[in-house]
Amino acid sequence: MYEHLKQGLEGCVYTVFTPFDEQENIDYESLERYLNHLYIGGARKFYVMAYNSRYSQLKHSEIMELNEFCIKLLKRLDPENIVVVGDPIHCSTKESTEFAVHAKETGADLISLIVREKYFNDEQILDHFAEVGRNSNMPILVHEMPFLSGYDGTQMHWPHSLFRKLPSIPEIVALKEDAKDFETTCLALELEPRIRVVIAGRKSTLMQYKPFGAMSYLNGISMLDARIGEEFWQAWKNNDQNTIDFILNQLEAPFFDQCASKYGWHRTNKALLQAAGYMHRRDRMPLKHLNDTEYQEVVTVHNQVAKSIQDFFS
Repeated sequence: MYEHLKQGLEGCVYTVFTPFDEQENIDYESLERYLNHLYIGGARKFYVMAYNSRYSQLKHSEIMELNEFCIKLLKRLDPENIVVVGDPIHCSTKESTEFAVHAKETGADLISLIVREKYFNDEQILDHFAEVGRNSNMPILVHEMPFLSGYDGTQMHWPHSLFRKLPSIPEIVALKEDAKDFETTCLALELEPRIRVVIAGRKSTLMQYKPFGAMSYLNGISMLDARIGEEFWQAWKNNDQNTIDFILNQLEAPFFDQCASKYGWHRTNKALLQAAGYMHRRDRMPLKHLNDTEYQEVVTVHNQVAKSIQDFFS
């Protein structure tokens, strides 16, 4: 079931970043320019998602508006584009279903569901996914993040028992692995090929999961140029270690080691895109964007990486 979606999600999946203008409104002009840039570079799988797409800074009505804008734009560029959109980070099952129905009606391929309610038992989580799937008839991408225990408030990774039960829900097609924990990621990969697992994190970390059947990942430095993600995946499939090493060491490492590790992924991704000329780095409070001094460090790294990209594709 949904085999074409699982096959379509192989390789690099491109996250959608949400820009804001000077009045802190969603900057749809910059967003359209950026999505066109990714598409021209070869991106065909797009993911509007909880944190990279700044859902935590948006009203629920804005999330729905953003989802619809991206769906319609990307399907207009190519009806075969795979478009994943999400539900709000905190909401009821009823509202998640409303978002799933809206996504289906506007042409999305999958709805990404994130559960940030406290975890009490597997059935609680499974019932949520099952109800959304049943009432929307929409393919689901499960956004798997660590839970907060409903008993003692501690952070906890998903239990193996919950992973094992996910295939019982027919609408679940894919899972975005966001624990960034080796053991948990390997448990998730046991779901392949029934459920396509999209792995988050830098490409150098992704490499350790190749022996465990990893077939999909979320873009990192490829946010600058989709050709990077496409070349990396071809090199992955062809065991082209020279290309892999160049992308890891010359394109990815400078940004992650000098910027993301210092200031955090979520504050540096849009700063990098501003340095590249696609959108402003500003965010809505309480997430504060990098100040001008910090931003100049990102500009320096961008210029270095941009030169390496130019050399690589020349």
